[in-house]
Amino acid sequence: MRIISIINNELIIQKQKLEAELERVLNLTDINIEDKLKQALELINKLSMVSSSFTTWESYQNKDKEKEN
Repeated sequence: MRIISIINNELIIQKQKLEAELERVLNLTDINIEDKLKQALELINKLSMVSSSFTTWESYQNKDKEKEN
């Protein structure tokens, strides 16, 4: 189904955007360490949520495939 591919791609894109933003924040030199730490931790939490969503989504797909067989 096409919707499955769209969901997979959206989760992958979200993860890549967050990783790029985290890399950008970590490389900033014009903000203090507390602000950098706060931003980095927020991004890491968002990354964790997206990764968990992707794992859950994959698990759902695998269960659905097993039902079909």
